[in-house]
Amino acid sequence: MRVRTAKQRAQRIDLYYFKHAHGMRRWRLLLSAIVPALALLLVSGYAAAGSRTPYSAGPVSSAHAFAEMRCEVCHVTSNATAGFRAHTTDQACMTCHDAPEHAANMTPAPACSSCHQEHRGRVQIAKTDDGFCVQCHGDLKTTHGDPKVAKNVRDFPQGHPEFAAVKPGAQDPGKLRFNHAVHTKDNLRGPGGPEKLECAACHKPEMTRGTAYTRRPASTGLMAPITFQENCARCHPLFFDERIEQAAPHAKPEVVRPFVQQALAAYIRQNPGDIPKPDTAFRRVPLNFPRPTEPPARNAQEWVSRRATADERILWNKTCAECHERDASGAAVPDALPVYAESNVTKQWMPRAGFDHRPHLMVKCASCHAAEGSTKTSDVLMPTQAACASCHAPAKRGAQAESRCFECHRYHDWTKSHPVTPSYSLTDFK
Repeated sequence: MRVRTAKQRAQRIDLYYFKHAHGMRRWRLLLSAIVPALALLLVSGYAAAGSRTPYSAGPVSSAHAFAEMRCEVCHVTSNATAGFRAHTTDQACMTCHDAPEHAANMTPAPACSSCHQEHRGRVQIAKTDDGFCVQCHGDLKTTHGDPKVAKNVRDFPQGHPEFAAVKPGAQDPGKLRFNHAVHTKDNLRGPGGPEKLECAACHKPEMTRGTAYTRRPASTGLMAPITFQENCARCHPLFFDERIEQAAPHAKPEVVRPFVQQALAAYIRQNPGDIPKPDTAFRRVPLNFPRPTEPPARNAQEWVSRRATADERILWNKTCAECHERDASGAAVPDALPVYAESNVTKQWMPRAGFDHRPHLMVKCASCHAAEGSTKTSDVLMPTQAACASCHAPAKRGAQAESRCFECHRYHDWTKSHPVTPSYSLTDFK
Protein backbone atom coordinates (compact mmCIF):
# COMPACT_ATOMS: atom_id res chain seq x y z
CA MET A 1 0.00 0.00 0.00
CA ARG A 2 1.36 3.32 -1.11
CA VAL A 3 1.26 6.05 1.48
CA ARG A 4 1.38 9.75 0.42
CA THR A 5 2.11 12.56 2.69
CA ALA A 6 0.30 15.87 2.70
CA LYS A 7 3.28 17.50 1.09
CA GLN A 8 3.23 15.02 -1.72
CA ARG A 9 -0.46 15.60 -2.28
CA ALA A 10 0.02 19.40 -2.34
CA GLN A 11 2.54 19.01 -5.13
CA ARG A 12 -0.32 17.88 -7.38
CA ILE A 13 -1.81 21.39 -7.30
CA ASP A 14 -0.50 23.84 -9.89
CA LEU A 15 0.30 26.97 -7.95
CA TYR A 16 0.57 28.99 -11.17
CA TYR A 17 -2.92 28.14 -12.47
CA PHE A 18 -3.88 31.79 -12.68
CA LYS A 19 -1.17 32.39 -15.24
CA HIS A 20 -2.56 29.86 -17.67
CA ALA A 21 -5.30 30.82 -20.19
CA HIS A 22 -8.77 29.50 -19.36
CA GLY A 23 -11.74 29.37 -21.73
CA MET A 24 -14.18 31.51 -19.76
CA ARG A 25 -11.47 33.83 -18.54
CA ARG A 26 -10.23 34.33 -22.07
CA TRP A 27 -13.75 35.25 -23.29
CA ARG A 28 -14.31 37.62 -20.42
CA LEU A 29 -11.14 39.48 -21.23
CA LEU A 30 -11.97 39.62 -24.91
CA LEU A 31 -15.53 40.81 -24.38
CA SER A 32 -14.42 43.40 -21.83
CA ALA A 33 -12.24 44.94 -24.50
CA ILE A 34 -14.38 44.38 -27.60
CA VAL A 35 -17.78 45.57 -26.28
CA PRO A 36 -16.59 49.03 -25.14
CA ALA A 37 -14.66 49.36 -28.39
CA LEU A 38 -17.75 48.52 -30.43
CA ALA A 39 -19.88 50.92 -28.36
CA LEU A 40 -17.31 53.64 -28.90
CA LEU A 41 -17.28 52.93 -32.65
CA LEU A 42 -21.10 53.01 -32.75
CA VAL A 43 -21.28 56.32 -30.93
CA SER A 44 -18.52 57.71 -33.13
CA GLY A 45 -20.43 56.59 -36.21
CA TYR A 46 -23.60 58.34 -35.05
CA ALA A 47 -21.60 61.44 -34.23
CA ALA A 48 -19.90 61.43 -37.63
CA ALA A 49 -23.31 61.13 -39.30
CA GLY A 50 -24.67 64.03 -37.25
CA SER A 51 -27.17 61.86 -35.36
CA ARG A 52 -27.89 62.31 -31.67
CA THR A 53 -29.84 59.11 -31.15
CA PRO A 54 -27.42 57.72 -28.54
CA TYR A 55 -28.03 60.75 -26.32
CA SER A 56 -31.82 60.85 -26.71
CA ALA A 57 -34.13 59.73 -23.92
CA GLY A 58 -36.59 58.49 -26.55
CA PRO A 59 -38.77 59.73 -29.42
CA VAL A 60 -40.43 63.10 -28.90
CA SER A 61 -44.10 63.93 -29.45
CA SER A 62 -45.57 64.27 -32.92
CA ALA A 63 -45.78 68.07 -32.55
CA HIS A 64 -42.01 68.32 -31.90
CA ALA A 65 -40.81 65.56 -34.22
CA PHE A 66 -39.41 68.10 -36.67
CA ALA A 67 -36.83 69.16 -34.06
CA GLU A 68 -36.04 65.70 -32.69
CA MET A 69 -32.43 65.81 -33.88
CA ARG A 70 -31.86 69.35 -32.60
CA CYS A 71 -31.65 68.91 -28.85
CA GLU A 72 -30.43 72.46 -28.34
CA VAL A 73 -33.79 73.85 -29.53
CA CYS A 74 -35.45 72.78 -26.29
CA HIS A 75 -32.51 72.02 -23.99
CA VAL A 76 -31.33 75.59 -23.69
CA THR A 77 -28.95 76.44 -20.87
CA SER A 78 -26.44 79.09 -19.90
CA ASN A 79 -24.10 76.34 -18.67
CA ALA A 80 -22.02 75.37 -21.68
CA THR A 81 -20.94 72.05 -20.13
CA ALA A 82 -24.50 70.84 -19.50
CA GLY A 83 -25.26 70.21 -23.19
CA PHE A 84 -28.03 67.73 -23.85
CA ARG A 85 -28.30 67.05 -20.09
CA ALA A 86 -29.88 70.47 -19.55
CA HIS A 87 -33.54 70.47 -18.53
CA THR A 88 -36.07 72.24 -20.72
CA THR A 89 -37.09 75.66 -19.42
CA ASP A 90 -40.35 77.56 -19.85
CA GLN A 91 -38.45 80.17 -21.82
CA ALA A 92 -37.50 77.57 -24.40
CA CYS A 93 -41.16 76.56 -24.78
CA MET A 94 -42.34 80.14 -25.14
CA THR A 95 -39.88 80.75 -27.95
CA CYS A 96 -42.38 79.03 -30.26
CA HIS A 97 -45.72 79.36 -28.44
CA ASP A 98 -46.24 82.00 -25.80
CA ALA A 99 -49.06 80.25 -24.01
CA PRO A 100 -51.18 82.54 -21.80
CA GLU A 101 -51.72 81.82 -18.15
CA HIS A 102 -54.50 79.60 -16.88
CA ALA A 103 -56.18 82.07 -14.52
CA ALA A 104 -55.20 85.40 -13.04
CA ASN A 105 -55.79 84.26 -9.45
CA MET A 106 -54.21 80.82 -9.66
CA THR A 107 -51.50 79.68 -7.29
CA PRO A 108 -47.97 79.50 -8.78
CA ALA A 109 -48.26 77.74 -12.11
CA PRO A 110 -46.25 74.56 -12.72
CA ALA A 111 -43.50 74.52 -15.32
CA CYS A 112 -44.49 73.62 -18.87
CA SER A 113 -42.56 70.35 -18.72
CA SER A 114 -44.39 69.31 -15.55
CA CYS A 115 -47.58 68.64 -17.51
CA HIS A 116 -46.25 68.33 -21.06
CA GLN A 117 -43.75 65.51 -20.67
CA GLU A 118 -41.57 64.73 -23.66
CA HIS A 119 -39.66 61.66 -24.90
CA ARG A 120 -42.64 59.32 -24.45
CA GLY A 121 -43.05 58.46 -28.12
CA ARG A 122 -45.15 59.97 -30.89
CA VAL A 123 -47.98 61.01 -28.59
CA GLN A 124 -50.00 64.21 -28.61
CA ILE A 125 -48.28 66.20 -25.92
CA ALA A 126 -51.36 68.34 -25.18
CA LYS A 127 -53.22 65.24 -23.99
CA THR A 128 -52.13 65.34 -20.38
CA ASP A 129 -53.17 62.93 -17.66
CA ASP A 130 -55.95 63.87 -15.27
CA GLY A 131 -53.53 63.75 -12.36
CA PHE A 132 -51.93 67.03 -13.45
CA CYS A 133 -55.33 68.77 -13.34
CA VAL A 134 -56.55 67.11 -10.16
CA GLN A 135 -53.45 68.07 -8.19
CA CYS A 136 -54.88 71.62 -8.17
CA HIS A 137 -58.59 71.19 -8.86
CA GLY A 138 -58.96 68.36 -6.36
CA ASP A 139 -58.73 71.05 -3.66
CA LEU A 140 -58.70 74.34 -5.51
CA LYS A 141 -56.91 77.28 -3.94
CA THR A 142 -56.55 80.81 -5.30
CA THR A 143 -54.31 83.75 -4.54
CA HIS A 144 -57.30 86.05 -4.01
CA GLY A 145 -61.09 85.73 -4.16
CA ASP A 146 -63.22 82.64 -4.33
CA PRO A 147 -62.94 80.28 -7.31
CA LYS A 148 -65.62 80.69 -9.96
CA VAL A 149 -65.65 76.96 -10.58
CA ALA A 150 -66.14 73.89 -8.38
CA LYS A 151 -63.46 73.54 -5.72
CA ASN A 152 -63.30 69.75 -5.69
CA VAL A 153 -63.18 68.00 -9.03
CA ARG A 154 -61.86 64.53 -9.73
CA ASP A 155 -62.23 62.28 -12.72
CA PHE A 156 -65.23 62.25 -15.05
CA PRO A 157 -67.99 61.35 -14.42
CA GLN A 158 -67.88 60.16 -10.79
CA GLY A 159 -65.85 63.06 -9.45
CA HIS A 160 -67.26 65.77 -11.72
CA PRO A 161 -70.11 68.10 -10.66
CA GLU A 162 -73.28 68.39 -12.73
CA PHE A 163 -73.11 70.90 -15.56
CA ALA A 164 -74.12 74.38 -14.37
CA ALA A 165 -76.50 74.84 -17.32
CA VAL A 166 -78.72 71.94 -16.19
CA LYS A 167 -78.49 72.14 -12.43
CA PRO A 168 -81.84 72.23 -10.61
CA GLY A 169 -83.44 75.65 -10.99
CA ALA A 170 -81.49 76.61 -14.10
CA GLN A 171 -83.56 78.45 -16.73
CA ASP A 172 -83.00 79.71 -20.23
CA PRO A 173 -82.29 83.46 -19.94
CA GLY A 174 -83.66 84.07 -23.44
CA LYS A 175 -86.65 86.40 -23.89
CA LEU A 176 -87.73 85.02 -27.25
CA ARG A 177 -91.06 83.18 -27.12
CA PHE A 178 -90.54 79.81 -28.74
CA ASN A 179 -92.21 76.42 -28.45
CA HIS A 180 -90.13 73.50 -29.67
CA ALA A 181 -93.00 71.03 -29.29
CA VAL A 182 -95.14 72.95 -31.79
CA HIS A 183 -92.36 73.19 -34.35
CA THR A 184 -91.47 69.48 -34.20
CA LYS A 185 -94.97 68.04 -34.58
CA ASP A 186 -96.14 66.30 -37.75
CA ASN A 187 -98.07 68.10 -40.50
CA LEU A 188 -96.82 71.51 -39.52
CA ARG A 189 -98.22 74.17 -41.83
CA GLY A 190 -95.44 75.41 -44.08
CA PRO A 191 -95.31 77.74 -47.09
CA GLY A 192 -95.65 74.76 -49.45
CA GLY A 193 -98.18 72.77 -47.43
CA PRO A 194 -97.88 70.38 -44.46
CA GLU A 195 -94.33 69.45 -43.52
CA LYS A 196 -92.25 67.90 -40.76
CA LEU A 197 -89.39 70.02 -39.47
CA GLU A 198 -86.19 68.23 -38.55
CA CYS A 199 -83.70 69.73 -36.10
CA ALA A 200 -81.25 70.37 -38.94
CA ALA A 201 -83.79 72.63 -40.64
CA CYS A 202 -82.88 75.36 -38.15
CA HIS A 203 -79.80 74.15 -36.30
CA LYS A 204 -76.74 74.04 -38.55
CA PRO A 205 -73.03 73.90 -37.66
CA GLU A 206 -71.38 77.29 -37.48
CA MET A 207 -68.83 77.61 -40.26
CA THR A 208 -65.78 79.82 -40.19
CA ARG A 209 -64.16 81.58 -43.06
CA GLY A 210 -61.56 79.38 -44.73
CA THR A 211 -59.82 78.84 -48.00
CA ALA A 212 -61.30 76.90 -50.89
CA TYR A 213 -58.59 74.28 -50.61
CA THR A 214 -59.02 73.14 -47.04
CA ARG A 215 -59.57 69.43 -46.56
CA ARG A 216 -62.94 70.02 -44.96
CA PRO A 217 -65.06 73.05 -44.06
CA ALA A 218 -63.79 74.86 -41.00
CA SER A 219 -66.26 74.82 -38.12
CA THR A 220 -66.31 76.26 -34.61
CA GLY A 221 -67.99 73.10 -33.35
CA LEU A 222 -70.99 75.13 -32.17
CA MET A 223 -74.33 75.57 -33.85
CA ALA A 224 -74.77 78.76 -35.84
CA PRO A 225 -76.87 81.45 -34.10
CA ILE A 226 -80.55 81.43 -35.07
CA THR A 227 -81.55 84.43 -37.15
CA PHE A 228 -84.97 85.48 -38.35
CA GLN A 229 -83.96 85.85 -41.98
CA GLU A 230 -82.26 82.46 -42.21
CA ASN A 231 -84.51 80.36 -40.00
CA CYS A 232 -87.91 82.02 -39.48
CA ALA A 233 -88.82 84.19 -42.44
CA ARG A 234 -89.68 81.25 -44.69
CA CYS A 235 -92.72 80.40 -42.60
CA HIS A 236 -93.24 83.67 -40.73
CA PRO A 237 -92.97 86.57 -43.22
CA LEU A 238 -93.71 89.96 -41.70
CA PHE A 239 -96.56 91.04 -43.97
CA PHE A 240 -98.40 94.04 -42.61
CA ASP A 241 -100.82 95.30 -45.28
CA GLU A 242 -103.17 93.70 -47.83
CA ARG A 243 -102.02 96.06 -50.55
CA ILE A 244 -98.26 95.77 -49.97
CA GLU A 245 -96.44 92.68 -51.23
CA GLN A 246 -93.25 93.50 -49.34
CA ALA A 247 -92.69 92.20 -45.84
CA ALA A 248 -91.53 94.52 -43.10
CA PRO A 249 -87.86 94.27 -42.10
CA HIS A 250 -87.00 92.32 -38.98
CA ALA A 251 -85.64 95.35 -37.16
CA LYS A 252 -86.37 97.72 -34.31
CA PRO A 253 -89.61 99.76 -34.43
CA GLU A 254 -87.54 102.86 -35.22
CA VAL A 255 -86.69 101.23 -38.56
CA VAL A 256 -90.02 99.53 -39.22
CA ARG A 257 -92.19 102.66 -38.87
CA PRO A 258 -90.55 104.70 -41.69
CA PHE A 259 -90.42 101.59 -43.89
CA VAL A 260 -94.17 101.07 -43.55
CA GLN A 261 -94.93 104.73 -44.27
CA GLN A 262 -92.65 104.82 -47.30
CA ALA A 263 -94.07 101.56 -48.69
CA LEU A 264 -97.65 102.88 -48.38
CA ALA A 265 -96.76 106.24 -49.90
CA ALA A 266 -95.03 104.58 -52.85
CA TYR A 267 -98.00 102.28 -53.44
CA ILE A 268 -100.64 105.01 -53.45
CA ARG A 269 -98.55 107.17 -55.78
CA GLN A 270 -98.62 104.34 -58.30
CA ASN A 271 -102.26 103.42 -57.62
CA PRO A 272 -104.16 106.66 -56.80
CA GLY A 273 -107.43 105.03 -57.82
CA ASP A 274 -107.25 102.72 -54.77
CA ILE A 275 -107.87 105.55 -52.28
CA PRO A 276 -111.68 105.05 -52.12
CA LYS A 277 -111.59 101.24 -52.58
CA PRO A 278 -112.51 99.09 -49.55
CA ASP A 279 -110.21 96.27 -48.45
CA THR A 280 -110.99 92.61 -48.97
CA ALA A 281 -109.91 89.91 -46.56
CA PHE A 282 -106.45 88.66 -47.42
CA ARG A 283 -104.81 85.79 -45.60
CA ARG A 284 -101.38 87.38 -45.41
CA VAL A 285 -102.65 89.68 -42.67
CA PRO A 286 -104.21 88.17 -39.51
CA LEU A 287 -107.98 87.96 -39.86
CA ASN A 288 -108.45 88.54 -36.13
CA PHE A 289 -107.11 92.07 -36.60
CA PRO A 290 -109.75 93.58 -38.94
CA ARG A 291 -109.38 97.18 -39.99
CA PRO A 292 -111.83 99.62 -38.40
CA THR A 293 -114.79 100.70 -40.54
CA GLU A 294 -114.14 104.24 -41.72
CA PRO A 295 -115.40 106.49 -44.51
CA PRO A 296 -113.15 106.57 -47.60
CA ALA A 297 -110.01 108.68 -47.30
CA ARG A 298 -110.17 112.12 -48.90
CA ASN A 299 -106.61 112.15 -50.23
CA ALA A 300 -103.41 110.11 -50.42
CA GLN A 301 -101.95 111.61 -47.25
CA GLU A 302 -105.00 110.65 -45.21
CA TRP A 303 -105.01 107.18 -46.80
CA VAL A 304 -101.35 106.64 -45.82
CA SER A 305 -101.91 107.95 -42.29
CA ARG A 306 -104.92 105.70 -41.65
CA ARG A 307 -103.33 102.57 -43.04
CA ALA A 308 -100.03 103.18 -41.28
CA THR A 309 -101.87 103.42 -37.95
CA ALA A 310 -103.76 100.20 -38.64
CA ASP A 311 -100.65 98.39 -39.93
CA GLU A 312 -98.64 99.36 -36.86
CA ARG A 313 -101.44 98.03 -34.68
CA ILE A 314 -101.07 94.66 -36.38
CA LEU A 315 -97.28 94.71 -36.20
CA TRP A 316 -96.84 95.90 -32.61
CA ASN A 317 -99.65 93.86 -31.04
CA LYS A 318 -99.64 90.68 -33.13
CA THR A 319 -96.74 90.12 -35.49
CA CYS A 320 -93.87 91.30 -33.28
CA ALA A 321 -95.54 90.28 -30.02
CA GLU A 322 -95.85 86.72 -31.31
CA CYS A 323 -92.21 86.14 -30.36
CA HIS A 324 -90.97 89.23 -28.51
CA GLU A 325 -91.92 90.39 -25.03
CA ARG A 326 -93.21 93.96 -25.06
CA ASP A 327 -92.44 96.44 -22.33
CA ALA A 328 -95.79 97.73 -21.10
CA SER A 329 -94.33 100.92 -19.60
CA GLY A 330 -94.66 102.91 -22.84
CA ALA A 331 -98.03 101.55 -23.94
CA ALA A 332 -99.96 104.48 -22.40
CA VAL A 333 -98.09 107.12 -24.43
CA PRO A 334 -100.01 107.92 -27.63
CA ASP A 335 -98.17 107.22 -30.88
CA ALA A 336 -95.11 106.05 -28.93
CA LEU A 337 -92.95 103.33 -30.44
CA PRO A 338 -93.08 100.08 -28.50
CA VAL A 339 -90.09 98.71 -26.65
CA TYR A 340 -89.35 94.98 -26.77
CA ALA A 341 -87.02 92.98 -24.55
CA GLU A 342 -83.73 91.88 -26.07
CA SER A 343 -83.90 88.30 -27.33
CA ASN A 344 -80.81 87.34 -25.31
CA VAL A 345 -80.44 83.98 -27.07
CA THR A 346 -77.57 82.02 -25.56
CA LYS A 347 -74.94 81.13 -28.12
CA GLN A 348 -72.71 78.92 -25.96
CA TRP A 349 -74.24 77.20 -22.98
CA MET A 350 -71.00 75.82 -21.54
CA PRO A 351 -68.37 78.53 -22.04
CA ARG A 352 -65.83 76.77 -19.81
CA ALA A 353 -65.93 73.61 -21.90
CA GLY A 354 -65.21 72.95 -25.53
CA PHE A 355 -67.69 70.95 -27.58
CA ASP A 356 -67.63 70.02 -31.24
CA HIS A 357 -70.86 68.83 -32.87
CA ARG A 358 -69.05 67.33 -35.86
CA PRO A 359 -67.91 64.07 -34.19
CA HIS A 360 -71.44 63.66 -32.80
CA LEU A 361 -73.42 64.12 -36.02
CA MET A 362 -74.17 60.39 -36.25
CA VAL A 363 -76.16 60.58 -33.00
CA LYS A 364 -79.81 61.63 -33.09
CA CYS A 365 -80.34 65.11 -31.66
CA ALA A 366 -83.07 63.84 -29.33
CA SER A 367 -80.53 61.58 -27.63
CA CYS A 368 -79.02 64.65 -25.98
CA HIS A 369 -81.63 67.41 -26.42
CA ALA A 370 -85.20 66.80 -25.22
CA ALA A 371 -86.74 69.35 -27.59
CA GLU A 372 -89.90 67.50 -28.65
CA GLY A 373 -91.49 67.89 -25.23
CA SER A 374 -90.39 71.48 -24.60
CA THR A 375 -93.22 74.02 -24.53
CA LYS A 376 -91.55 76.90 -22.66
CA THR A 377 -88.77 79.28 -23.55
CA SER A 378 -87.32 78.82 -20.07
CA ASP A 379 -86.68 75.09 -20.70
CA VAL A 380 -82.98 74.29 -20.84
CA LEU A 381 -82.45 71.67 -23.51
CA MET A 382 -78.81 70.87 -22.84
CA PRO A 383 -77.61 67.32 -22.08
CA THR A 384 -76.85 66.27 -18.53
CA GLN A 385 -73.58 64.83 -17.31
CA ALA A 386 -75.16 61.36 -17.41
CA ALA A 387 -75.91 61.74 -21.12
CA CYS A 388 -72.26 62.50 -21.87
CA ALA A 389 -71.06 59.72 -19.59
CA SER A 390 -72.97 57.14 -21.63
CA CYS A 391 -70.04 57.36 -24.07
CA HIS A 392 -67.37 59.42 -22.34
CA ALA A 393 -66.45 57.37 -19.29
CA PRO A 394 -63.53 55.16 -18.27
CA ALA A 395 -63.81 51.91 -20.21
CA LYS A 396 -65.36 49.01 -18.37
CA ARG A 397 -65.83 46.68 -21.32
CA GLY A 398 -63.97 47.49 -24.48
CA ALA A 399 -62.99 50.94 -25.72
CA GLN A 400 -64.88 54.06 -24.71
CA ALA A 401 -64.76 57.64 -25.94
CA GLU A 402 -62.08 59.87 -24.41
CA SER A 403 -63.05 61.09 -20.94
CA ARG A 404 -59.95 62.83 -19.62
CA CYS A 405 -60.06 66.51 -18.69
CA PHE A 406 -58.46 67.79 -21.90
CA GLU A 407 -61.32 66.41 -24.00
CA CYS A 408 -63.56 69.29 -22.90
CA HIS A 409 -61.35 71.73 -21.01
CA ARG A 410 -58.39 73.84 -22.04
CA TYR A 411 -55.69 74.92 -19.61
CA HIS A 412 -54.50 77.95 -21.55
CA ASP A 413 -56.86 80.76 -22.49
CA TRP A 414 -55.80 81.04 -26.12
CA THR A 415 -57.93 84.14 -26.66
CA LYS A 416 -55.21 85.96 -24.68
CA SER A 417 -52.24 84.50 -26.52
CA HIS A 418 -49.41 86.72 -27.67
CA PRO A 419 -47.57 86.56 -30.98
CA VAL A 420 -44.05 85.22 -30.71
CA THR A 421 -40.92 86.64 -32.32
CA PRO A 422 -39.62 84.10 -34.88
CA SER A 423 -36.27 82.70 -33.78
CA TYR A 424 -35.50 80.04 -36.39
CA SER A 425 -35.27 79.60 -40.13
CA LEU A 426 -36.30 76.59 -42.19
CA THR A 427 -32.75 75.33 -42.47
CA ASP A 428 -32.29 75.14 -38.69
CA PHE A 429 -34.21 71.86 -38.51
CA LYS A 430 -32.58 69.96 -41.37
